[in-house]
Amino acid sequence: MPRKWVILTSCGVLALSAPQLAAAQSAAPVNEIADGNEIIVTASKRAEKLQDVPTAITAVSGEKIEALGIRDFRDYASLVPGLSQRDSGAPGTGTIILRGLNSGAQQTSNTSAVYIDETPFSPSGFLSVGALLTPSPELAEVERIEVLKGPQGTLYGASNLGGLVRIITKKPDASRFFGTASAEVSSVSHGEMGFLVRGSVNVPIVQDQLALTATGYYRRAGGFADNVTTGTNDVNRSNLYGGRVSLRYQPTPDFTFDLSGIYQNIENEGYAFQRLVPGTFQAAFGRYDYASYADLGADIKYRIVNTNAEYRLGFGTLTASGSYARYKTNIETDATNPYIALGRTVLGPLAVPVFGVPIDTLLPANSVARFQASPNMEKWTGEVRLASDRMGAFEFMIGGFYTDEDSIYYTTVFVHDAQGNLRPAPRDALVKATTTSRYKELAGFGNMTFYLTDTLDITGGLRYAHNKQVAGTGGPGGITYYLPRTPLTFNFSDNSLSYLATLRWRPAPNISAYLRAASGYRPGGPQTNPTPPPGAQTFVRPDTVWNYEAGVKGSVLDGGLSFDISAFRIEWKDIQLNSLVNGIILQGNAASAVVDGFELQLTARPSDLLTVNVSAGHTSARLKAIDPTASSVTGAQAGNKLPLTPSWTTAILVDHQIPFSTSVSGNVGATLRFQSDMPSNYPAVTPVGQRKIPEITTVDLRASATFNERFTAQVRVDNLFDKLGFTNIGVDSTVIRPRTITAGLSAKF
Repeated sequence: MPRKWVILTSCGVLALSAPQLAAAQSAAPVNEIADGNEIIVTASKRAEKLQDVPTAITAVSGEKIEALGIRDFRDYASLVPGLSQRDSGAPGTGTIILRGLNSGAQQTSNTSAVYIDETPFSPSGFLSVGALLTPSPELAEVERIEVLKGPQGTLYGASNLGGLVRIITKKPDASRFFGTASAEVSSVSHGEMGFLVRGSVNVPIVQDQLALTATGYYRRAGGFADNVTTGTNDVNRSNLYGGRVSLRYQPTPDFTFDLSGIYQNIENEGYAFQRLVPGTFQAAFGRYDYASYADLGADIKYRIVNTNAEYRLGFGTLTASGSYARYKTNIETDATNPYIALGRTVLGPLAVPVFGVPIDTLLPANSVARFQASPNMEKWTGEVRLASDRMGAFEFMIGGFYTDEDSIYYTTVFVHDAQGNLRPAPRDALVKATTTSRYKELAGFGNMTFYLTDTLDITGGLRYAHNKQVAGTGGPGGITYYLPRTPLTFNFSDNSLSYLATLRWRPAPNISAYLRAASGYRPGGPQTNPTPPPGAQTFVRPDTVWNYEAGVKGSVLDGGLSFDISAFRIEWKDIQLNSLVNGIILQGNAASAVVDGFELQLTARPSDLLTVNVSAGHTSARLKAIDPTASSVTGAQAGNKLPLTPSWTTAILVDHQIPFSTSVSGNVGATLRFQSDMPSNYPAVTPVGQRKIPEITTVDLRASATFNERFTAQVRVDNLFDKLGFTNIGVDSTVIRPRTITAGLSAKF
């Protein structure tokens, strides 16, 4: 049997043996928590009440996702204090930013991670180029989304310096047959119509033991941005389609085996861009107009398979999980502005003596360039862990983790003539580079909690990991693509320790306060720039963080008011601050930063029919020090704010239920979102320099009616006042979606 399949089949072996093992154990039922206002999360890899977990977490329920019409990451990020994104203008692209931890436009590896159930979907390898992508699965049949703030290294491993996002899907139910179907149509101001069709069915195969759930969907997001060069209107339309299949086998109350698979494609035909007059926020052509010599977009494909088996022992729960994840991408943008002028500058002095032709023949000034980035990854992951029940004064968790990650990254800058025709080889490209990476990690982790009293406990955690990387570069390199480049192979290995310490005090059953200190790391790797300047690093060290946090959470007034308040300080050292030198990424450890902030979440229930949610966050993320060479390239100085991190974010949600009759109920609601201004980048990173992205305030409205608890009609108006908002500034700047009116119907059967 191939070695990789052991990860998945080991869970199958556990599935076959566990019923017999479980039968031999004395029945030990899982503690049940019955309170309709309580949210149960598994952020600590145990089922716990949200208010008992000693770390800052935002949980968005599946019901809230449906009620708000949340489509993708950008929709729910604005509801979570401390969560933002380097938005690239197309669903599935961009970089997740938690608590301000990002290093700018040239960041290539993640500082925050995404899990889908037990599958770590984000890559960990230094050269996996995961920072180009924000996983954006269709949020169909989702139980909840958990956003864990601060490093989670002891339980979740590498590359979650700022935290991680967990998408928890609904599991099959073997007790009954049921399904859902829904359809939506939407109209985008300044743009076109869109639609969604989605269906799900749950089928018991063996009553109360074995069930299957299948979900399928197709979403067409209407475009609104126009390409003035090609004359294409609404060019940023996108199509998202796919499905998920889940199987659950539960022959006894103490044993559960889950098998699931996800298939999804995202086809973005363009980008949500607007061209601005340099140095201003005045439209260069018109609102939602930009210029690209061709209609270029981004295609992304996800494939995920996960197995998970757990069974109850007499003293705890044993869990084994195996996952396979793959993505294939093709991202294309107009690169004329940065590359043609640079190519003429670099190649000009070499043109006649080396190539025998003038630069105007080699690379005419009216040439256009197309940047194509294709990061692809295949990842196998396995984990086994044992979580004990409370044993008198203590409880523990211990586990092992393994991942094997293969990635390949194709980068090409094609050269076309003024009419868009590809120039003849070998003058068809300025850059042709291929980077391969094999990343393996083996880790062991554990934590132990001591209950000093009935209300006071302390937890310590540790994770030791060894990672090994083999990387290769090939193809002509850089602007001087005409000159041969010898393929190179690099080997790199590293060991890391991650730590956790928490002190929790529960003065009342519904209130807890905590202190938390945790560390995290992001793997380093080899320098792959083919022509690094003198003094450049041959190998890039891991960067690390320490997060110090204090918080209080709970509920009072018989559940009428819930709160979660936290304050934190993060120290980020050896930042992997990449820069662009002659069109090629140069990697290096070049800076340190400090992030201070606080986050607030309140839920008030003045009556059984009215709910008010308030979330707010303040983040001050600044460079503490920066290497002089990196400073000269990026223009950044000590004291500068880290890019794309707003100082203030606020979201207020109000929902009022209306019981029309015993068979008809309604709901009306509104959401206000505010995001303060923030720097777009470091001053010298882009041709337009550093710009301050203006603050954004938007209002959404929604109303729904449900009949006989089966049929629901809903109307939503997002961005009610049709505000023009920017999320990233560049040659073409990324904008938020204009006013969108959506009408939908759903049915349960």
